[in-house]
Amino acid sequence: MNQRLALLTLVCVALATAACGRAEPSGVAVTDSGGVRITLNASPPRTFAVVDTVPLLALGGADVSGPTQFGNVQGVHLDGRGTVWVADGQSAEVRIFHPDGSFWKSVGGRGQGPGEFMALRLLGSFHGDSVAVWDDTQGRLTVLDPQGDVARVVTYHGEDAAPPNAFHVFPDGTVLARVRKVLQAGDLEPGAIIPDTAVFARVDYSSGSSEPEGGAPGSRWLWTGHGSIPIPFTVNPGFDVSEDEIHVTSGPAFRIRVFRNGRLVESYGLDRPPEPVTQADRQEYIDGITRTVSEGQGRDEYVSVLDDPHVPEQLPAYRSLVAADAGGVWAERYAYGTFDVYGPDRAFLGQVDVPLSLTQVTGSRLVGVWRDELDVEYVRVYRYQRVP
Repeated sequence: MNQRLALLTLVCVALATAACGRAEPSGVAVTDSGGVRITLNASPPRTFAVVDTVPLLALGGADVSGPTQFGNVQGVHLDGRGTVWVADGQSAEVRIFHPDGSFWKSVGGRGQGPGEFMALRLLGSFHGDSVAVWDDTQGRLTVLDPQGDVARVVTYHGEDAAPPNAFHVFPDGTVLARVRKVLQAGDLEPGAIIPDTAVFARVDYSSGSSEPEGGAPGSRWLWTGHGSIPIPFTVNPGFDVSEDEIHVTSGPAFRIRVFRNGRLVESYGLDRPPEPVTQADRQEYIDGITRTVSEGQGRDEYVSVLDDPHVPEQLPAYRSLVAADAGGVWAERYAYGTFDVYGPDRAFLGQVDVPLSLTQVTGSRLVGVWRDELDVEYVRVYRYQRVP
């Protein structure tokens, strides 16, 4: 057993005790120690699929108006009928389109009444072709039936001051939520580093119960005395739900952890060393700040934080995860648009370059948001084809 695999085994033994019992994929190193299954893949250059250059469906544009003019899209979902559901954050509406792209109807709008939203996010399918929508501001779950009508509205009433942020739906209708942590500014000193650990919970809105489901280190922030600035090269963990499991990734290691019933049961990924932060990465960060932050918004503070000793020396490995409906997981590298694809048996299948912010992998279709050079948002569906 090599040193990295031995270390990973010791870490997993210390963290969990639940067995997983999955058949071993061929051609990879698999161990099972202390009830945690560890799958470590070699990472040879391998192309998993190619994506068509022309989308199957494209909605939006710089010159359009009406329902295909999108702003701050907070989720796109393609249901089993081919209907496209789009959560538009700017209008606080869920816009629904027929499979051919023609507009069907809008639901919601900004407000606090039933079927209205303040800060919506589309979570995905809910018991078939119904769709779940979450409102961060109101702590409220809204279920829309297949016709787009409001079928159910439930407000979270927990003991915490702030309701959790819901992100995904389990097959049984419970919701994966991230518990919000509230800090008082008066308790912080200028220059303090604010660590952010994602704590997950499984919320059952029929009973009001909430069960812990694991967690992962998140991004870090520098408190300036009047605001917080993100520490460069730290990101929120990537996570998604696959059947009854939560897949989570964070940090510089090319690893994905699997939680089931609140316990760590698996770790899988690539036997690849972390990638160092280079001068080119630092310059790219500066260029991005220059484009997006004005001098009046504290641009100099955002740039000077690069010299903080808490800036990591290694890049995050993955920034997001998308669970495919066939059971595999697509892990987006820190470099936007490049995905490592893992099969249901955790074997590494190869890489694929995706031209959009991916929200869903269903069959041979990729669903998400594409942005042009002016940052105008389009909703698109692409087809991909496996490489033999």
